[in-house]
Amino acid sequence: MSQASPLQPIWDGLLSLLGVGFFEFPLYFLPVVIAVVLLTGISFSIADVAIYQRISARAAAKLGVRIMSTYVGAAALLLVLHATFHVWTATVPAAAPTLPAFVTQLLCFMVIGEFLTYWWHRLEHGSRFVFEKVHYVHHRVQSPLTIWTNFVVHPVEGLMVMLCLYVPPLLVGAHPLVVVAYAVANTTAMVITHSGYDITFYPRWLLPAASGHELHHSERRPTNLSVVMTYGDKLFGTYQKPAGSQQGLALPA
Repeated sequence: MSQASPLQPIWDGLLSLLGVGFFEFPLYFLPVVIAVVLLTGISFSIADVAIYQRISARAAAKLGVRIMSTYVGAAALLLVLHATFHVWTATVPAAAPTLPAFVTQLLCFMVIGEFLTYWWHRLEHGSRFVFEKVHYVHHRVQSPLTIWTNFVVHPVEGLMVMLCLYVPPLLVGAHPLVVVAYAVANTTAMVITHSGYDITFYPRWLLPAASGHELHHSERRPTNLSVVMTYGDKLFGTYQKPAGSQQGLALPA
């Protein structure tokens, strides 16, 4: 008899809390992404408005409500369509993945997600047509960047990023617990990249720094294209070290 995974209590807790039906929805990662955006959005908006006074409360609230209503509305529509037509119902395993499998798959999907989003982002800057028809929406945002900037995108860009990130784990049938952790990890990395803050102790050697992406938005030459991990820029020659850091949370970065 094989020994139960140390992750089994976590998986059992999620099944108990959310129900098996939640994970039968093939796009179950969307509510996870929305939850991360909401939590980080509120937290960073408090810092933006009350601590550093980078933007007004009205501007933060207007942008946050607009983005959250769009994403929540889209997820709700997809959930209703799934409940109505049952085009595809995911199989939900009872057992949790082993710890080595969980860690290995999570790291692999982060690496793959960075590779695919990096080259999509590079295409957006390399193709005049794609930039002018799609990516221009994201670059209309003026500095300073805020936590919500990551989600000011053309619908085509939003769809392409989602495909780059989530088609690989869904294609290989990754365990839902791995996909949930992956959704939390890549969404957190992307929102911090656009937050305008270089957070103390944040692993900027591994994950993209806000100061680097601020530079990306302020320069004409495409630099610092990575949004999930840093290796894309460093491996493919688009990394540029920022001259200084953005404001740090807790301690100067």
